[in-house]
Amino acid sequence: MWSRSREVLSLAAGVAGHELARSMRAKLTWSTEQLAKVDVAARVAQATLLAESLGRLKGAFMKAGQLLSIDASDILPPEAQRVLASLQGEAEPVPFSEVRAVLSEDLGEDKVAMLEALEERAAACASIGQVHRAVVHGIPVALKVQHRGIRETIDADLELVHKVAKGWLSVSRRPIDLRATFEELSRILHLEADYERERIFLERFGELLGEDPRFVVPQSFPMLSSSRVLTMTWEDGVTLGAWARRSPPREERQRLATSLLDLYCKEFFEWGLVQTDPNFGNFLIRDGAREIVLLDFGATIVYDPAFRGRYVELLRAMSGGSEAEMVAAGIANGLLDAREDADTRSLFASMMRVSLEPFQAARQPFSFADADYAARSRDVVLHFTERLRFSPPPRDLLFLHRKLGGLFQLLKRLDVTLDLSPYWEKMVVGGRQLGASSSAAASPLVNASSTRSPRQ
Repeated sequence: MWSRSREVLSLAAGVAGHELARSMRAKLTWSTEQLAKVDVAARVAQATLLAESLGRLKGAFMKAGQLLSIDASDILPPEAQRVLASLQGEAEPVPFSEVRAVLSEDLGEDKVAMLEALEERAAACASIGQVHRAVVHGIPVALKVQHRGIRETIDADLELVHKVAKGWLSVSRRPIDLRATFEELSRILHLEADYERERIFLERFGELLGEDPRFVVPQSFPMLSSSRVLTMTWEDGVTLGAWARRSPPREERQRLATSLLDLYCKEFFEWGLVQTDPNFGNFLIRDGAREIVLLDFGATIVYDPAFRGRYVELLRAMSGGSEAEMVAAGIANGLLDAREDADTRSLFASMMRVSLEPFQAARQPFSFADADYAARSRDVVLHFTERLRFSPPPRDLLFLHRKLGGLFQLLKRLDVTLDLSPYWEKMVVGGRQLGASSSAAASPLVNASSTRSPRQ
């Protein structure tokens, strides 16, 4: 813990040093162009220093960097995007002595003695914790053990990352306020660092999916779990990424895609309980995609009926409303800042139309590998984000849209063609009851009662 504190202080000093150097140069009588070059160079140096430390320090440092590289990459300068892209690999494991200490502190030696054949080598490692194999009463188990001191350092870590992110935005001359974004990052990271909470959701998903033979959820061992240790049955299977690299038959790819879309609709529109981390490592594939093992429920978020009702109304506005109605809905739901100019508002409406195009009746069945659609989608998003001056990533939708974006990228990678009409029915027609149960259903945002597929 002390060594980590020293490294954090060293990192903070390094960031401050680059900031001081940039400030001193800015006071010189240089041209605007020269100052801009110095500014970019200083921010790149900060980004590089931060990225190098993120991989070593793990915790909120690494997690926040990974999330920013996905969720806020469009509003950060290219130099920052390139540095953050380096954080997508797997974290390095901590020494087993630290893992053993956490087990002893949280479970006690009597319970640790129940862990037979405990492997010192980590089977998997992430920014917050790592997994080790063991056996309990003859049952193979996975022990998810949190890195020491992670929870206590989340807010301080995020404060430093926030400071550097603000510096990156200043390079682009964008007064975007990321405070709400980092508040949401802090909230979710604190949730992910509570393994007792994760165990509860692990069991809840097991109950909800107990009758669905397509999904397998590990069984937990409450007696061998704590806020920093989660013990569950070890489940075999091929990681989703490895399975996809095998170029499985189209039938298996279609089966997997359909199952995951069905799961998402159940999570959000039926249960209001969404596992929001789309990492491929959270899925194991068995028996030609007839069974999908679901792992890691730390990023599970509860969405109440009122929120889901508002989201259904947003979908209706985006699919059937005029440009003015779409913009109004976007502003009301935190997707767009009211200070953005007319061109940016128009681009926002265009982006929403393109994003819902896969659900148009005329596009069914939709090919997720459609190169033309991918190019148009990429272009409209790029043009929109280039013009943004005030709009941060939407706080309330940040992790939900991260899940949706990850799901879309997976379907694209699987190269599947699906009729999405039934899913639109589940989302919007099936969501009518949610809208009716919410006070937001009567919101003046939307004057669209259409529940058909998005119009052309």
